[in-house]
Amino acid sequence: MAYSENLVFGLKRINVFLPVSFLPAVILSEKLNNKMIQSVLNILKYWVIAVFSYYIILHVFIDERVLSTFVPYVMNDRLGISQFYILFIVLIPFLKSINDIFQRKRLILNIACCCFFTFCILLLANKTALVILLAFTIFKTFNALKQYNKITVSLSAVAIITILVGVIYMTPNLKKRIDVMIKTVDFDIETIITKNSVTFTKNTLEHRLLINYIAISEIKKSFPFGVGIGDTQDVLFSNYKKINFKQGIRNNFNNHNQYIDEFLKSGIFGGFYFLFLMFSLIKLGSVRDQFYSFITIFFAFSCLFESYLFRQHGIIIFSFMIPLFLKYDEQLRVSKEPISNELDIS
Repeated sequence: MAYSENLVFGLKRINVFLPVSFLPAVILSEKLNNKMIQSVLNILKYWVIAVFSYYIILHVFIDERVLSTFVPYVMNDRLGISQFYILFIVLIPFLKSINDIFQRKRLILNIACCCFFTFCILLLANKTALVILLAFTIFKTFNALKQYNKITVSLSAVAIITILVGVIYMTPNLKKRIDVMIKTVDFDIETIITKNSVTFTKNTLEHRLLINYIAISEIKKSFPFGVGIGDTQDVLFSNYKKINFKQGIRNNFNNHNQYIDEFLKSGIFGGFYFLFLMFSLIKLGSVRDQFYSFITIFFAFSCLFESYLFRQHGIIIFSFMIPLFLKYDEQLRVSKEPISNELDIS
């Protein structure tokens, strides 16, 4: 901030980051009521189902649009929220349903809920989430079948993954996006610059490659301190205009990579600190975690494709949700007694 030229934007960024300075400390210092958390998670599960159902019905039957346009019309235009942030809201009840299935709680209901949340993830058509979903399926399959022989485990894993990949690819919106990406992607940066300077391209992978190329070039120029917290967007936008990156100019894209953003913003000190922080958070997890490990790994992986800490939604995920589930899963691991279902409303 001390060497930023755009002080107004810098102060806005500091204001957005304020919850990081106190929320994790408050959450980690408190003892959570496990029964109450279970109840809140159950409420969240049914709330997400109700909200998604409402918007799907509104989109299909009232607005008379196809499901493949759900994200641009509902998420982007109507709600103004990126699908990356919505995924975290869906991920939590999805994990809750999975955990309830493995604990044999209300099997039919939770299997139905799990199917609905999987449908929601597919509907959002987010390729990053699908990679995590596949990895999660592999892990859970091997974990659930570890008491069986290796052949049974391998065949079951292959069958489940094949079905999931088939369902993913046959989803119209996803199929279209994957086909567009495969058919139009280039990895030569000069070709990408030329294509994006003459037309409004739709290949988001190329957009990210181009933005990363610009950001890394600026990191080298501003080594070792970065451009400053207030000047990151100005520097990017200036480069967009220099190469006539049409989509970048129209949308004023941020870095779409939190790791690169930290290096651009604060140089090697901020960049390596953020890498160390993410590594430390992942290391705190356990294979027995119900939520924390999966949410943290998803966040860390997604930061390769999205600048999560650019908006307040991402700050809340980072400073509230991750510490909350770290504390909750730690208490579950320490506790010797099973959680009472007194307040379980499922």
